[in-house]
Amino acid sequence: MQNKFHWYDGLFYDKAIAPNQDGTFAIMRAMMKANSTIIDVGTGTGRFVFQAAAKYKTVVGIDLSSRNINFANSELKKNNIPNISFLHANALEIKSHFPDKFDYSTISYVIHEMPFEMRINVLKTLKEISNEIIIGDYFVPQPKNKRGFSNRIAEFLAGFDHFNNYLNFVKHNGIYGLVEQLGLQIIQEKIGVHGTSHIVRVK
Repeated sequence: MQNKFHWYDGLFYDKAIAPNQDGTFAIMRAMMKANSTIIDVGTGTGRFVFQAAAKYKTVVGIDLSSRNINFANSELKKNNIPNISFLHANALEIKSHFPDKFDYSTISYVIHEMPFEMRINVLKTLKEISNEIIIGDYFVPQPKNKRGFSNRIAEFLAGFDHFNNYLNFVKHNGIYGLVEQLGLQIIQEKIGVHGTSHIVRVK
């Protein structure tokens, strides 16, 4: 397992980036039944997990960035929430850590930064370890408004490889392209308030 490193991981991500995803997180939570078991892949600093703690039976957050997971665990120690946990792990190795199926796996704003083959393999893995998958990411194409423009700038500033993977995600028609390629069934979907986010529940 490799350790992912972005210059913005940890405190900066938690305070400056993660709060922008709260609208998407709220839609994702509304798509899931209460008292379910959830694994959040690419959890970052765990913002979604902390928000979901009160409604669900068990919520596990995993991330490939040790800096993000260390930050999440330090926050967990301060709050002492017994039904959530965080693990530094590769999404492709989830089954070795969690042999039992979750009710839902969630993944938000992570798929677009992966190379094409990894996107496919990660979603195949999530299909194996959960009954349903909820994906939150950029809507393709991004609208030509202020939020859409700022998102494209943010992706460019994230680094060369990251931006190229984002462009590839757009080229392959975003979430719709992945759903079609993997033969997944869309059960529920919603476009975020600014028209920039796309949230789908699939199986």
